[in-house]
Amino acid sequence: MPDTQPLMLGLVGDGASGKTTLARGVVRLLGSNGVTPICLDDYHRYSRADRQARALTDVDPEANDLDLMARHLAALRTGEAISKPVYDHRSGTHRAPETVAATGLILAYGMLTLTPASLANLFDLTVYLEPDAALRHAWRLARDVRERGYTPDQVRALRDSRERDAARFVQIQRPLADIVVRYHSSAPGAGLTIELLLRHGKQRDATSALIAQIANQAAPGFHFTPTISDEDGHQCDQLIINTNLDASTATQIAQALSADQPALSTIPLSSLGHTSSDDPTTQSLPLALTQLIIVGRLLRERN
Repeated sequence: MPDTQPLMLGLVGDGASGKTTLARGVVRLLGSNGVTPICLDDYHRYSRADRQARALTDVDPEANDLDLMARHLAALRTGEAISKPVYDHRSGTHRAPETVAATGLILAYGMLTLTPASLANLFDLTVYLEPDAALRHAWRLARDVRERGYTPDQVRALRDSRERDAARFVQIQRPLADIVVRYHSSAPGAGLTIELLLRHGKQRDATSALIAQIANQAAPGFHFTPTISDEDGHQCDQLIINTNLDASTATQIAQALSADQPALSTIPLSSLGHTSSDDPTTQSLPLALTQLIIVGRLLRERN
């Protein structure tokens, strides 16, 4: 890929799987002026009321303008500007389109990022997010009530249809991803343990080799297992970052992860891993290291 083209990072996962939270860390690491975030929910074809009238969930491809989304992603890949639709989640309606210009990194995140499957070829790196079901349900309930104008009863009433369509349309994208990120927690609100599956592709990449070296010297809370076979039949390396990893060890790991990437080495770990944009005290060290690992692997893809 020519260096004049933007890098492209694709995040995919069900609603309330942590895509926006992960994206915030990417922007923090690379700088808002160098990142073009694209929320692919904006390509909903219908308003919330129209979807309900048609008995469609928001994740059903029929409820999304995937042709326009694909054209826009391809245009951004070549450095062009686009006039992107804007969907207002609070009201469930569309607003006026906005012009979006490509920068050094296109960060696209949504439930159908890799639909159709050929879109995977546009991206330098793709990440599938997969929280435990109970955790995702709790996150979705809290988010939809706080940010999207639903009542708790409305969220619960929609759960079965959303789960059905997530299995049909979201989970089938997991085999296409380069990295799978799984969030585990003993209870909603408790600390996160994060499991990463770093798929090999044609060969193991430099990031896995670096993590293996770090894990040999790190505390038990940073556990690396090389070359396993995952549920989708991919060869991958597994990394588990435990919620009880202490701050001193996490800082040492972060320094080692960014040692070969000058653009990352100046970002303090304390600015990453925040699970709430409104509360700077809600930091997850496993999430902070996950954000650093993903951005580091993306930058090494260019090299």
